Amino acid sequence: MANGWGLLGRTGAGQLLMRLLLGLLLVAQLGLVRAADTPATGASAAEAAAADVQGATLMIAQRPVVQFRVPFAGSDPASRASRAQARVKEVIDRGIAAPVEAVPLSADGRQGMALRIGEVVVFVVIDGDVEPGGGRTLEATAEAARRALGEAIEAHREQRRWPVLLKGVAVALLATVVLAAALWATWALTNWLGANFSRMLRGRVLSNFGRYGSGLLLRLSQVLALFVSAALLFAWLEVVLDAFPASRPLSERLVGLVGDAAQQVISGLIDAVPGLIVVAVIALVAQGVAEVSNAVFRGIEQGRLSMPGLHPDTAGASRQLAVVLIWALALVAAFPYLPGSDTNVFKGVSVFLGAVITLGSSGVVQQAMSGLVLVYSRALKVGEYVVVGSEGSSVEGAVVEVGALATKLAAATGEIITVPNAVLVGNSVRNFSRQPGQGSQVSTTVTIGYDAPWRLVHQMLLRAAAETPGLRESPKPFILQRALNDFYVAYELRAYIDRPIERLQILSTLHARIQDAFNAQGVQIMSPHFLAQPEQAVVVPPEAWDPPLKKPGAPG
Repeated sequence: MANGWGLLGRTGAGQLLMRLLLGLLLVAQLGLVRAADTPATGASAAEAAAADVQGATLMIAQRPVVQFRVPFAGSDPASRASRAQARVKEVIDRGIAAPVEAVPLSADGRQGMALRIGEVVVFVVIDGDVEPGGGRTLEATAEAARRALGEAIEAHREQRRWPVLLKGVAVALLATVVLAAALWATWALTNWLGANFSRMLRGRVLSNFGRYGSGLLLRLSQVLALFVSAALLFAWLEVVLDAFPASRPLSERLVGLVGDAAQQVISGLIDAVPGLIVVAVIALVAQGVAEVSNAVFRGIEQGRLSMPGLHPDTAGASRQLAVVLIWALALVAAFPYLPGSDTNVFKGVSVFLGAVITLGSSGVVQQAMSGLVLVYSRALKVGEYVVVGSEGSSVEGAVVEVGALATKLAAATGEIITVPNAVLVGNSVRNFSRQPGQGSQVSTTVTIGYDAPWRLVHQMLLRAAAETPGLRESPKPFILQRALNDFYVAYELRAYIDRPIERLQILSTLHARIQDAFNAQGVQIMSPHFLAQPEQAVVVPPEAWDPPLKKPGAPG
């Protein structure tokens, strides 16, 4: 038993249930004592006449007897109810045991029925007290009041009898014991399930669900236990209140309230069934259209289908956009049929969400639209090596993901660089992987003075390229003389690589080979700058145009 109560006591909801149970026990005990000690009419505030401009209800022993709607004999409805309560108190104090009688009378030009007990006239029901539009006659209204008054007085008398009180206390104690046992059983079962969920799920479900599902199922079982505990508490309260005549009307009202609420819920569910059927049909149609759309775009992506204006590289993004559009239209079509969609709460939440999305999604929309521009312009795709931005402020790497909001690059240093799509759209993107069959191109530039034969420079650069691992032999490396400046010539070596991700390392090795080749030949890489015109022209004589190429390490 300790396990069940232990779990119940350790949870916040369990502590709340325990406090509520103790509070209800205290209230019930106080109510019993008060009902036993209160004078016969129940002249307390709880049984006082409920008066307003239109009428007053006579309450005896927590029971409504009759509603006075109009003044009579110079008294307003509230005064009539107060005098009737005083007369009922007089009847009970005097111990009059005569039955309640309804006697016709005529007073002040109005027809009525006098309700009396013995020789005491308790109150008079007149034609103005009949409920308008209720279809009742004066006699029927008086008869209903007679029965209600008799039951209220009898209930009050029974409440003061010790056998009745002892029977009620016994029923209440038995109900409390049953409640305690049921609560213990409920939470003990919940505790046992929580301790054995992992073992029960092992080997029967997926490993991931078995790992995290036991905690989820434990929470669900605790929530279910809370609902069961609340139902048990309600049943206990109804039994305890019904065990005493004075509190029996409260039990009836409590059952009536819960019954009305349940009826409203069931009625709402029944009314929502046609709308839910329409929503289900819309969802099924949307699912079917989405599957057809996925099949078409996957065929285009795989090259099995072709459609004008659609490229295989953009078919994946088009498929996702089509699915989003299909389900968005389905949601718009199904929204009016959702239960509660026409309520003010639903409308308020919709307006709030719309305002939040409008105010907070401008940057997200910009990035998403930039992502669409990247996809449909086919500027890059996963696996390609790109450089984003201008020299000095660029980032480069292999594309590992093209997302809706950002693109991720894997740099040669091992870092993952996240570039917002708007930055990619706003800067130049150099793609080194778009030459089919040739690989990616790399280049480097050196500036050499005019005293070095250009043919020799070409040979030295080509030898350096041939000795650099990672450069392709085909297509062959080639030299471009990019500029004839005032003091030097700019030579650019271009070659091809198979793995763009190794571009920086290959360039570093190439630079080292170029240094070795120029040092072995005795050609100065540093570009000359003149402070004065030399006495002799700095030229290469024809006999030195094609000197033999020396190997690194050979004597000069």
